[in-house]
Amino acid sequence: MAHQAYNFTDRVRQVLRRAREVALEMHHEYVGTEHLAIAVAMEPDGPAATVLDALGARRDDIVARVRGAITPGSPERRIGPDLPYTSRAKKVLELTMAEARLLRHDYVGTEHLLLGILAEQVGIGAQVLSSLGVTADRARAETRALVGSPGGHGLPADQLVAQAAAPGYARSRSPYGVALVDDFTGRARDTLRAAYEEADARDHGAVELAHILLALASREDGMAVVVLDQVVGSRKRVAEALVERLPDKEQRGERKALQLSPESQQALDSALLEASKDGHRRAGTQHILLAVLDGLPLALAAACAQLGLTAKAARAAYERMKE
Repeated sequence: MAHQAYNFTDRVRQVLRRAREVALEMHHEYVGTEHLAIAVAMEPDGPAATVLDALGARRDDIVARVRGAITPGSPERRIGPDLPYTSRAKKVLELTMAEARLLRHDYVGTEHLLLGILAEQVGIGAQVLSSLGVTADRARAETRALVGSPGGHGLPADQLVAQAAAPGYARSRSPYGVALVDDFTGRARDTLRAAYEEADARDHGAVELAHILLALASREDGMAVVVLDQVVGSRKRVAEALVERLPDKEQRGERKALQLSPESQQALDSALLEASKDGHRRAGTQHILLAVLDGLPLALAAACAQLGLTAKAARAAYERMKE
């Protein structure tokens, strides 16, 4: 199938900015699903507003109920302005992109963001909306009626997954978390192949974040290489530290096709989100690096931090490169 890029509309970008403004106004140090829900409900028009109106949900009532469910922070605390997303809010954004893909849309709009909030299910935003009768199924049906889906009906998630470049590579976690081969640049795909080869050579049972980070640190080109060299001084130090910490060759028993670990799959989903925020059609090695560093287990994160390599430092270096 044709590649579908994550093109955030101006309207949904405005909603995401508003969510941060709401969080700052409430003196919160983060952007959560509650702020996203408020921002969507405050949108005066657009697809999400139309869906909410069609389902009989008063948008001012949504705002009031969500605000009533959360406690403002201390006004004395200095915050922001660049607030991080909570893990639930990040999940909402991943689901938002998945909803757009399931509808076979080549953009991400406020209607998809509304569906993403509902699909997350457990956050304050989803709970308040559900209490008002706005469920994922009803909102999805209304969205289809409003904006449609190319070719009539959206395909099931398992039909939206491209064949992998290597066994198990970037397969879908049905029904969400799809990552197609075409969503990554050539260098990024080469990096993931190298991660598979590293795991396979050691007879490891899954491709872990350490394999991906080692593949990134072993490259000779790409934006991730530049970021690593700026942060650490030499990416080879990172590669050497990872090799020391990777488990020795394991006995895998019956050999099965390698799969990404759940943490690695989540990192690739997050890399697609990083690329979307940059306005890129495909995720590059730098986006994978940022996502992997965000998801490292504590022990590995501590080992990298000893070298000066942290998610915060890498993100700061990348932001400087973009200036």
